Parts: sequence; C-alpha cells; structure tokens
Amino acid sequence: MIGRYLIGLLLALFAGSSGDAQIILRNLVQNPSFEYTGKDTVRERPDESWTFKADTESVTGHATASRAIDGFRSFLIRAEDGRGYLESDPFDVKRFEWYLLSYGVCGDGKIQTEVRWWRDENDSLTLIDSEYLDIITASDNWSVPEFNVTAPRRASAASIRFTVFDGQAWIDDVRFR
Repeated sequence: MIGRYLIGLLLALFAGSSGDAQIILRNLVQNPSFEYTGKDTVRERPDESWTFKADTESVTGHATASRAIDGFRSFLIRAEDGRGYLESDPFDVKRFEWYLLSYGVCGDGKIQTEVRWWRDENDSLTLIDSEYLDIITASDNWSVPEFNVTAPRRASAASIRFTVFDGQAWIDDVRFR
C-alpha cells in the first residue's frame, strides 16, 4: 500500500515541475485480472496472454471467480505435490528503465516471482536473463507484494513468471508499471 501512495506523491511532485522528468504508470501486463475476453466461460485460460504449465499431473491451474481482488476472476494454482508455473506473454520494455511489479496473492502456498528479460533478435525473442524475487508465503487475506526492477541493458521485453509450490495460491491484479 505504501508503494501506491509513494507513486501518487511522486506523480504530484513531477506534475508541478518544469523539468522533463516523467513517470509512466501504464500497466504493461495484458489482462492483469484474468478476466475472460470472449463469450467462452468454460476455458481455463482467460485469454492468450498467459500460459500455465505444471511439472506433475496433480498440479492444476485455472481462472476462477471464487476469489478476486480486482474484477471478477483470479488465477488459482493448486500445487501441494509439485510446482505450477503461470507466465505472461512478453511485453515491451525500455532498457535501463525502472519498473514497479505488484500483484495480489492469497492462499496457503509459496510463490516464487521471476521477471524474465528478453531481447529481440532477428524477429525472435531470446531469453537473456531471469531476476528471481523474494519467495512469498500466501495467507488467507489478500496481500500485495511490490518489487522494484530495472531493465538490463540488452532487454527489449519482459515477462512475469509465478511458480507456486507447497500449497495453493490465488494470483490477481498483476501490474508491471
């Protein structure tokens, strides 16, 4: 919560300054609240901008309306015996730019958050680096962890990857600004 207030304060400060400094608060993540984009209400993928994978058949993941911090849905990963991976499609970033990553999480599992940095080479994206952030242990109430990251020199795109293990977690309202 403090991060959101800080951003508002910084915005107000820069709005009144005459310099060229800018703060861009546009969310770069597509479908950050996992809402369905079409008439199909049975699909497990809310749209084509997120991919779920699991390392065992006992791990499941799907969009659900059972809990949400924003909109009507969140993404639930059940990974008591194994790991579930939820990754956004890559989105454009600018090298050396500072970004704020936040998301809502609740449940009883652990979540490893990873920012994956990509480079556009010959019309194809190549993974150049992964930045692993603190492991979060979810709780029954929604929490909103925030992380500051800086795009590497060669990065032209990024993706967000959540790895859930040792329980279940609902993820919602993913923001990369």
